[in-house]
Amino acid sequence: MKFSLVSNEESSLFRARLWYIGGALGILFIVLVFRIWYMQTIDGGYYAEVARGNRIRVIPKEAPRGQIFDRNGENLALNLSSYNVMLMREDAPDLSKTLRNLSTLAGVPLKTLEDLAEEAKKAPRYKSVMVLEDVPDKTADLIDTYQDDIPGVSVEIKAKRLYPNAFLTSHVVGYVGDIHENQLRNMPLSKLSSAQIVGQAGLELSMNNLLIGTDGGRQVEVDHIGRELRVINKPVNPTPGANITLTVDLRLQQFLRNMMRGYKGVALVMAPTTGEILGMVSSPDYDPNQFLKGIDEKKWRSFIHGVDKPLMNKTIHGVYPPGSTFKMLTAAAALDLKVIDKNTKLNCPGYYRVGRDISYCWNRSGHGDLTVTQALKYSCNVFFYQLGLMVGVERLREYSRMFGFAQPTGVELGGEKTGFFPSKAWKKSALRQPWYIGETMHLAIGQGYMTITPLQLLNYVNVLANNGTWVRPTIIRSVVDPDGMERISKNDLPRETRILPLSTDHLATIREGMVQAVNGPGGTAHRAASPYYLVAGKTGTSQVVGRGKKDMGTRETLPHSFFVAYAPAYDPQISVMVLVEHGMAGGEVSAPLVRQVMDFYFNNIETVRPPLVKPVSDEKDNPELNDSDAIRQFREKLSGAFRDNPPGSSASSPLP
Repeated sequence: MKFSLVSNEESSLFRARLWYIGGALGILFIVLVFRIWYMQTIDGGYYAEVARGNRIRVIPKEAPRGQIFDRNGENLALNLSSYNVMLMREDAPDLSKTLRNLSTLAGVPLKTLEDLAEEAKKAPRYKSVMVLEDVPDKTADLIDTYQDDIPGVSVEIKAKRLYPNAFLTSHVVGYVGDIHENQLRNMPLSKLSSAQIVGQAGLELSMNNLLIGTDGGRQVEVDHIGRELRVINKPVNPTPGANITLTVDLRLQQFLRNMMRGYKGVALVMAPTTGEILGMVSSPDYDPNQFLKGIDEKKWRSFIHGVDKPLMNKTIHGVYPPGSTFKMLTAAAALDLKVIDKNTKLNCPGYYRVGRDISYCWNRSGHGDLTVTQALKYSCNVFFYQLGLMVGVERLREYSRMFGFAQPTGVELGGEKTGFFPSKAWKKSALRQPWYIGETMHLAIGQGYMTITPLQLLNYVNVLANNGTWVRPTIIRSVVDPDGMERISKNDLPRETRILPLSTDHLATIREGMVQAVNGPGGTAHRAASPYYLVAGKTGTSQVVGRGKKDMGTRETLPHSFFVAYAPAYDPQISVMVLVEHGMAGGEVSAPLVRQVMDFYFNNIETVRPPLVKPVSDEKDNPELNDSDAIRQFREKLSGAFRDNPPGSSASSPLP
């Protein structure tokens, strides 16, 4: 009799499990077959396209960056050929021998090359990696000549940015560097390869999108490991970036930089009728070429946190109280509001009392009775204290905005500061203090809470020179595409202008005060006078607030020296502003520098001799204000030396 080792019940359970397992496997098999069919039939086109994408790749080719020129065609930012040594390990059967020979040819220590080659192992063998950057021409020639002795090594030619005039235009042109992550995110796909080096300051930054070209490239077929097999279709050549011509004259730029050596500050020259910036120097400056290969952290920190801050373009990034150069605006407001007229006289006893507080004129002896023209001539503080109280802080604020203060000028340079002009509401909100009468008085002479940029200041003077027309400053003359077609020409540039609603008679009165300040006997700006052309100008001394007792008596607390001017006075061709930080009185330091600039301009750039004095017909219109006989007599004394300082010029601040 036979006995079964498995009971009937267990046998039935086993068979049932087999059915379950078989059924599950069958279902999985059916799903797998269906999926294969679906991928081949329904999604076949999609996966074929993906496969082609893995097989065909686009190899981009960088476009040359656009160049920058001065108004006469002098190159300020150009591209040179840079030679990089590349290594493809797959083509170097004996890598050690290749590196030894390359060390001999390039004059580079073998250990350095071995370390670089070790680092290159992180890349695929079929990819070229750079082992030496920007080698000399002689080294590149040797590598090409002895190519058989260094298999796997090649020379790649890439464009390198160069600033041939370096320090002269550093704050205008700026510099380039490796692209930052936030810049990369905003870069169009068509420029990604060409934008690995981008502008980081100046016009290189603000005009970056125009200067960067459009990528070219080629389509290639690769194998399963990415090795190139063949080129597909015709390669597309890259399109270089646009070339930009500036309004700046390099000859004038060189003169301004030489003149400002030893000073900290700004020298700015413009054509008042067009708004063109002819020269712009911020001192101290820097060499933009040192950024091309990267700069060490220590030097970068000295640039950013050091006292001199050479990377700052003080023309548009520096903010200062304008001092007495603001008095023309106070006069314009008072005349326009009819609180005075050109014949109104106010007395200056040398001080002005408000309650128990006394504010002094720079001339403690006083100027006596003055008209507004005479007050500008002598830069009388007391006269303008009184005008400021007549006009009021809110009206001064309105007129300051009319002339372009506390707002960007719109020049094509990035990061322009707006400056600031206070109000009663601002002080109450920000400082939780009421507005005091004395603060209005000091605003009227360009002191106190207000700040301006040097470019705003000179552009405001241009409004006076232009008889009330505001012109947007510009530093770009034309933008030309690589094919030679002008994208933006000097005739097409948006010359934004606006005519201020001011009386031309009132503006003429103010301009005459500026003429007298330079050319009239006792004028505060007599050091800017010339026997060859008539200058209109105004001195300014900007008070500096120290940070504590440690600053008392130091140079850092000395006033800033301003002088603004234009010439010829009755047919303006040039306007000039010089700021010398901590330079004391504007008439003593900045005015002679402006005279030097104008002499250079009329002798070397604009050689047409301008008229010396106002036409006789115009003099008859207002003989009292023009004072032409006195101006001529004063001119006769200029051939030898300048007049002595007017009495009281060394009195206590605020200075003229």
